[in-house]
Amino acid sequence: MTKQLDMLICIIPKILPDAPTVGPAVLKAHIQDAGFSCEVIDLNIKLYNEFVKHKDEDQFFDQDAVFKCREIERVDEVFGETYKKYKYVFDEWINIFKQKNPRFIGMSLLTNMSTSVAIVLSRLVKEHLPNTKIVWGGAEIKRGRTLPYQEAGLIDHFIGGDGELPIVDLLKGNLDRAGIDDNPPFQMLNLDDVMIPNYDDIDWSEYPNIREPNPAYITGSRGCVKRCDFCNVYEIWPKYVFRSGESIANEIITVKKKYNRTTFKFTDSLINGSMKAFRQMLQILADYNNSCTKEEDKIQWHSQWIVRNLRQSPEEDYKLAKESGCYALDVGIESFSEKVRFELGKKFTDEDMWHCFDMLHKYDIHHTLLMFVGHPYETNEDHEITKQTIKDLAEKGYSNKKNDKKKKLMYISMANTCMLDESQPLWLKVKDELDYWHNDWNWKFKDNTLDVRLNRLLEANEYLEEYCDQTKSWMVKKKIEMIKRSYG
Repeated sequence: MTKQLDMLICIIPKILPDAPTVGPAVLKAHIQDAGFSCEVIDLNIKLYNEFVKHKDEDQFFDQDAVFKCREIERVDEVFGETYKKYKYVFDEWINIFKQKNPRFIGMSLLTNMSTSVAIVLSRLVKEHLPNTKIVWGGAEIKRGRTLPYQEAGLIDHFIGGDGELPIVDLLKGNLDRAGIDDNPPFQMLNLDDVMIPNYDDIDWSEYPNIREPNPAYITGSRGCVKRCDFCNVYEIWPKYVFRSGESIANEIITVKKKYNRTTFKFTDSLINGSMKAFRQMLQILADYNNSCTKEEDKIQWHSQWIVRNLRQSPEEDYKLAKESGCYALDVGIESFSEKVRFELGKKFTDEDMWHCFDMLHKYDIHHTLLMFVGHPYETNEDHEITKQTIKDLAEKGYSNKKNDKKKKLMYISMANTCMLDESQPLWLKVKDELDYWHNDWNWKFKDNTLDVRLNRLLEANEYLEEYCDQTKSWMVKKKIEMIKRSYG
């Protein structure tokens, strides 16, 4: 008689279907190290590939609202048509679950766009495998959000915070430990203790190379050294913790050799939080790449990045980053106005910002500038600075230059206005001075209204179209129409 599987971890749609998320593979390594059996199944890539067969690929990417219903009572209304069309996929999943007959089914919810599928699938598991316990985990999971699902009998447990140790405690029956159900969320404080992910259950041939060849995800740190007023990362990870550079590089090289992954995408809020660990990782990866006789054997990586000053991040860091395989960075600029950056928590000067731009261009590292308009303290003068900086970048050739991958070396992502909700530190800063607040989108702070913010968003994107050849202002216009219709 086959021994019952202890844990089956499911990656729940929808997420970008380029590679499996790293968390479930890490949990599998810890579970097996503790003497329990575990398998990982990526339901996201399986559903995505079915969408492709039906020529619904665009719907998979564009219909966010269909996938992010949190209300049990509305999920049939919101997700019903999609479920009806792809019911055969869910039936196949249930048959797989029945064959494996696990004690626990873990569902990994990375964002709110996993909630519709998680609710529907949990109902099916309760119907067809009543003796199997359901546990939800992932960045989407918080006590306040999870309580309705427990009360409705859809799930038996949830993991709050980092899951490596709580998931093992759950399997052992130690339900009073941190991270499990009502106990405080758990945070790993020594990330060098996190094991190398076990991808043995993954069929890499299922994944299309959408953007980069042979990608895999990796986590080098959790939390952030900044505490920006629009961000609540600190609630998930109160303390910024990071792995040693040697530990990160060892995982990259191990996964590369074992699973033939050559592109590594960091999940970190920033890769250069600890400069000591960062430089150690760069040197090891640069030495590895320099030892490769074939270009296709070299490692490349992509991460988020914060701007540091010249003293903290001299030119040598950029040179070494390039040698280590850094091919792209997402840089959290947020605003081209120094005043607004300081107000929201990104305290780097214009001189620091331009030094970063100069170095990224000198070493031919693709970079996306993450931006938004309409911070409560943003004025018309600040908006004029945004427009002028877009022109300056074009005049220097920075936003027009192509790199060796035949794409823009700099891409300016400015697709949002500032939203305001009670989960942000920003809310506490401005709530007593708001003239009105109707919803996350529609609020007024002094002269800063929804119409003002939307006009700035459109104008900034028209500048990007005119000066930087970024032809997406039509998409922004559609978004503005939707916001006005839904939230105005």
